Amino acid sequence: MLPMPKLFNRPTAGFGLVEVMVSLAIGMIAVIIMLQVFALSEQRKRTTTGGGDAQSTAAIALNQLQSDVGQAGYGISAVGLFNCNLTWKLPSGTSIATAIPLAPVTVNPATSIIPAGDANTDTLLVVYGNTNGQPQGNPINAQASTVDTVQMPSAFAVGDRVIAAPAVCSANLVLDRITATAATTVTVGTGAAGSTLYNLGPTPSMLAYAIRGGNLTVCDYQANDCGLSANTSDPSIWAPIANNVVSMRAVYWRDTSAPMDGIPDANGHDQSTPTTACGWARLSAVGLVLVARSAQFEKGIVTATALNSPIPVNAPTWSENATASIIAATGTLGPNTAADEPWKHYRYKVFETVIPIRNVGWMGVTQGC
Repeated sequence: MLPMPKLFNRPTAGFGLVEVMVSLAIGMIAVIIMLQVFALSEQRKRTTTGGGDAQSTAAIALNQLQSDVGQAGYGISAVGLFNCNLTWKLPSGTSIATAIPLAPVTVNPATSIIPAGDANTDTLLVVYGNTNGQPQGNPINAQASTVDTVQMPSAFAVGDRVIAAPAVCSANLVLDRITATAATTVTVGTGAAGSTLYNLGPTPSMLAYAIRGGNLTVCDYQANDCGLSANTSDPSIWAPIANNVVSMRAVYWRDTSAPMDGIPDANGHDQSTPTTACGWARLSAVGLVLVARSAQFEKGIVTATALNSPIPVNAPTWSENATASIIAATGTLGPNTAADEPWKHYRYKVFETVIPIRNVGWMGVTQGC
């Protein structure tokens, strides 16, 4: 009889349930860590990209404003025109509803001229021409209906926009158009009475700036009536030129010395619009600030005021904050009444500058002012 073979317990191959569960747990933890790192990386990237976009758009917008304000007053830099009001007909054939002040730069003109923008932001009206003639104007020696006899008719060309201004503005001035020129005369469209003919060139600029819906917008007064409230929501009229620019504040820099010396004084920074021609002649610069906001809403508070102590204060401010505060009870930047408010979850970039109004400065010291 053969002996019975011995039976051996063979060890089971593979992983047990415990090992599998531990491996799954370790894998899940690793995946969670990787996803957290990825999410943090993407958040930082969005923050950086959003801040870069805001900075670029605001810088470009500020450059455009500097260019326009720097040219302000060209063609109208004469005390005889300052503090007058100007009206004209649009391409549609209708006149603008409200005459605009004839001044290089107006901060916060009447809402019938520029409807108010976003709360706690300013509006700007900039006026300049592109004439090749003399800015002092041409004396009108004689007027016969629409034909004016002037000293230098060669300074005018067909299509130029002109203003016939009397010695004293007692009514709205009219922006007219040259229809013909001759050896000693020029012919205009309507023939408004005046003693001096000012040439603004073929395409003068009357530009209205405002913050609307968190964007910097501009309206061309030569193409549309920017004073109509019904037009403020039309992007073809109020064209956005910089997205996420949530605030614009501006102040006049004026010469307050007596007699006038043409140099802005430290106590002359305000938003009081002049009411006399000499008052306008004393304004030779504008202080301006744009505030850009990142498009990224941050989970935590990233913009702090004194209410967020001990977090360092980094809320937007500028040198003229006492006159035109960026943060207020109303508007995109505010209110500042609680430690945690929605606007504090965005990052901001502040762009501040002082823009000389060169065409006023070049007038020098105006006699009698």
